[in-house]
Amino acid sequence: MKQLIAFALFCCVTFAAVGQAFAQEADASALNPVKHVLILGWDGYGSAFVNWDEVPNLKMMRDNGAWTLKTRCVLPSVSAINWATILMGAGSELHGYRTWGSAEPDLPSRVLTDKGKFPDIFSVVHQQRPGALTASTYTWENIKNLHELPDEAHTKYIQKKQTSPTPEEYQQLVDTTIGYMKEKSVLTFVYFTDPDAEGHKYGWGSEQYHKKVQELDGYVGQILKYLKDNDRLKDTVVFLVSDHGGTGKGHGHETMQDMETPLLIYGAGVKKGEIENVVVNYDIAATAAWILQLTAPDCWRGKPIKSAFEFKE
Repeated sequence: MKQLIAFALFCCVTFAAVGQAFAQEADASALNPVKHVLILGWDGYGSAFVNWDEVPNLKMMRDNGAWTLKTRCVLPSVSAINWATILMGAGSELHGYRTWGSAEPDLPSRVLTDKGKFPDIFSVVHQQRPGALTASTYTWENIKNLHELPDEAHTKYIQKKQTSPTPEEYQQLVDTTIGYMKEKSVLTFVYFTDPDAEGHKYGWGSEQYHKKVQELDGYVGQILKYLKDNDRLKDTVVFLVSDHGGTGKGHGHETMQDMETPLLIYGAGVKKGEIENVVVNYDIAATAAWILQLTAPDCWRGKPIKSAFEFKE
């Protein structure tokens, strides 16, 4: 009898130890590994014009990350409104930007930070992590008005003319961005003027539009290669977002071709597969804040896309 009791106790202790090990392993797998967020913004990239065969780097992100082609912009489907929405976590009813090229709110912002702007993902980082490095590079000057800028040394406007940037300017954009990431920027935002510029000139879905998309995919590939070669994907999440699509040689129409854009999320802790949740442009900032373990402002209306990640909190 004593031997039986001893054996039973041994089994209990063993199973308890194994169970604890499994629990610890499960907890470890659920831990949030994200320390850096990179948001790549393509202007005017509509879901109706996505051809995975012409964008191998984006296709790789899709196959190894979370994705949807049903992200909706806010109306009207134009640039300043939606880039503000992507970065500010709320629609124009709250942030106040109401026109294509708004350099300041057309309506009073409902809430202002101590810098005099509606709270955005940059201001949230700056407020809750004082001293944290952030970076922003862009090829449309008005982007600087749509978020709280990082310090002068980490803000770069590349393009000097209101046309599609040259390959040399885009390469400078990429090189500058990689330079900031080498400094371990917590949040990095990169804005590409295209394929919007080609859409306005030649038409959405034109041969020139698709050629520009292929060119942009190459720049994304360079950034992803840097992250992979330097073992940075273990703690970095990359977003590929767009503000709107288009029809003919313009946008701003109330059509799904204008409103739906792709969203790709790739990197640390990302769950593979198509995102089934409803996604609107203001969810991007909310998701970035959540994975960086920051508290979103009460005035934001975006919701974090938690189903796109393996970890819970």
